[in-house]
Amino acid sequence: LETEEVKLLKIYSNTTASNKDTNDSLTAVYSKQFSDSLVQIIKNNNSSLHFPFEKLQKENALDVITSLDKKLRVYSWDTHSGGTMRFYNQIFQYETNGNTKVDVHLASEDSQAFFSKIYSVLTANNETIYLVLSNSILSNKYAMQHIHAYKISKDTLQSVPAFKTKTITLDKISVEYDFFSVVDRPERPVELITLEHNTLKIALVDENEQVTNKHLIYEWNGTHFIYKY
Repeated sequence: LETEEVKLLKIYSNTTASNKDTNDSLTAVYSKQFSDSLVQIIKNNNSSLHFPFEKLQKENALDVITSLDKKLRVYSWDTHSGGTMRFYNQIFQYETNGNTKVDVHLASEDSQAFFSKIYSVLTANNETIYLVLSNSILSNKYAMQHIHAYKISKDTLQSVPAFKTKTITLDKISVEYDFFSVVDRPERPVELITLEHNTLKIALVDENEQVTNKHLIYEWNGTHFIYKY
């Protein structure tokens, strides 16, 4: 895997160089080569679930986020095919019954998002629910942050309707916002959705998509996150 990572770094270097030279056709070739190679490496090496990919992460070629129990990992990377809207490929990798499974999501018409964090909670039945945070860049001004609930069950990664609002139950909540309203905050990506002590806080935006100081509050009750206020 160390050898393969070095090869990927070289492809990534070629991708960024051609992108800098605004050679779109060559950028597309190298970007596809990077994606195809990475997917094959992860699919063909179960040990990749625990490999750090430090070199790729250091060069911002790849985002790798792993759950605390080490059973779920998500990868995301920029395809360099977008303009101010960024397109990301994604891989979900997870352990189930001693096996490692891989789900690949390649960006096409859907720009998708890059992953930034995985929270987890336990149900009353001692089942782990993974809360995956991701971020979409829609333009220089507008962005979105998402939280999506999953569980590993029956050898698959399944979406879970874990969020109960006043009227419906959801498996995903998204916040669309004006990035310039939070540009002075130090953390990157900006954390508009956080979980602490089973309390889920989701930043509230106004009618102009400006992030306010208010939050929507959900409390975990062992089965769902219940909207409180």
